[in-house]
Amino acid sequence: VISHTEVLPFDFERVRDVPDEGQNIHGLFMEGARWDRPLSRLEESEPKKLFTGMPAIYVTATTAKDLKAMGLNHGPHGPYNSAVYKYPKRNDRYLIFRLLLKTELHPYHWKLRGVCLVAQTE
Repeated sequence: VISHTEVLPFDFERVRDVPDEGQNIHGLFMEGARWDRPLSRLEESEPKKLFTGMPAIYVTATTAKDLKAMGLNHGPHGPYNSAVYKYPKRNDRYLIFRLLLKTELHPYHWKLRGVCLVAQTE
């Protein structure tokens, strides 16, 4: 069993239905990049903006076989495997989980920039 995440195209306030399985989470911030909502992918951050808010994210569990059957397209080089931390101080003690984000650039591009998601900005 592995986790499956999907960034929704809208904010948590616009979520109408509760999913039968899984959970919608909100209140996360991206550090080092931004989420382009119309294109649903990672983009370069805007100048002088360290943290940007993320839309709601649907998290559920699935098997690897079912995940392959979904046929998700994360871009030409594959998804960026981003860490989600409680605090901006990054260590394994504050790691919550990891999620896959769609990108058109190579995932190493974002890794070199130190892109991650945090639950608190201070």
